[in-house]
Amino acid sequence: MGVGWNHVEYEALGQDFRSRGAREEEQIDLLRRLFVEPVVDFEGRFDQVDRAALLPKPAHSIPIWLGGSGEKAFDRAARLADGFIFFGAGGIDGAVASWKSMFERLTTLDRSVEDFGAEYVALSQGVENLTTEVESWRAAGGTHIAISTMGFGLDSIDAHIDYITSVSSALSGS
Repeated sequence: MGVGWNHVEYEALGQDFRSRGAREEEQIDLLRRLFVEPVVDFEGRFDQVDRAALLPKPAHSIPIWLGGSGEKAFDRAARLADGFIFFGAGGIDGAVASWKSMFERLTTLDRSVEDFGAEYVALSQGVENLTTEVESWRAAGGTHIAISTMGFGLDSIDAHIDYITSVSSALSGS
């Protein structure tokens, strides 16, 4: 679940871009209630829901992961989420440092680090670079990794699939 980064999207919806974090917090509460309660009445700052229900109810708990960057996103995730997606713009070193910071936040809040997921979105190109990043992420205690193919000049769906297949083959041995 993300708050978005593009103020134009919020303008198009007639919503305040600056309140997106508070809106996300409210929606997390609403979702968690909808997942378990038979019928939900909800009166929030941003949303009002009258006699809503999800049918069928989820068979198990649905984890809510957040993403982003910055202190507010990290604090929100540590308080409310089940995992966090660390984007690769700061590279693996930035993601590892952010994960260590998240670890400290979770510990301070007396939340289980072992039950909290940590995904790194790798933006590097090339199997060798990705192998190094995956090894670093694993060593830091990261639980998941995603491989991005955007901006690699791949010109077809098959090219993306072939690239991901080659990365998967190389990483399955590491």
